[in-house]
Formats: sequence, structure tokens, C-alpha cells
Amino acid sequence: MSGLNWQRRWDPFRDLQREVGRLFESFEPLHSWRLSRHDPSINLYDGGDKYFLTAQLPGMAPEDLDLSITGEALTLRGERKRPEGVADESYRRQERQFGRWTRTVSLPDRVDSGQVTATFAQGLLTITLPKAESAKPRQIPIKATT
Repeated sequence: MSGLNWQRRWDPFRDLQREVGRLFESFEPLHSWRLSRHDPSINLYDGGDKYFLTAQLPGMAPEDLDLSITGEALTLRGERKRPEGVADESYRRQERQFGRWTRTVSLPDRVDSGQVTATFAQGLLTITLPKAESAKPRQIPIKATT
């Protein structure tokens, strides 16, 4: 029974650590510095003979985006514009990032850059990246010798 009480005892260092954490979270410049987020959030998955990359881009339009592919890297660029009529000093909390951004993603294999397509619907960008013939698995026939 006495073994359970040691976990419930007052620990001033634990309380101090919790309060210091709260203090740092209240400083927005330090808070954003501590969190290195990638924007936009993406998913890249293998669909057999092609890769699919999806990016969440709420509030953006296709004309705000630019895509380019070089070798084994895909670069997404865009600009998230601030809402008109809202002054910077009127914000009390601002978690959405505004302004220009660039995101470069290394692809797992070579893709056929001439066949890459992109669609944009309801804030979700979907990029279809067909694998290059040299990157696709190839079956090697075995010949019997006599």
C-alpha cells in the first residue's frame, strides 16, 4: 500500500516543468519556432504502376499553385493569401499560415514526367505520378538448357 503513495506525492519539479511548458506555449513566436511544420500536409503512396501524392490545400485555388518535376523530386509552390478586410493587428490568434510556400518531395523511384497529371477538388490536390518503365518490376524468364 505504501508503494502506491509515492506516485501521488507532491513533486515540485514536475509542477515547475508543467508551468514552464505552459509559459512557453503562451509565446506565439517561440511556439511557432519550436514546431517545424511542413506546409502543406501531404501523403505519398504506391499504387502499383504509379504513385499518388495528395496535398491538403484548404482555401486555395488551382491558379495559386505551381508544380514542377525534376529527376526524382517534385516541387509544389503556392501562395495562401490573407483574407481581405482583416488587419494584422486585429488577430488575437493566428494558426493558419499565409504567404508563399515551397515544398519539395523526393520520389521513391523515377517517374514518367511526361505522363504526370494533377487534379484539384474541394481543397485536395491529387498528383498522379506514373512510374517510369525502368522503375517498374520486370519479370525475367528462365530458359532451360539441355
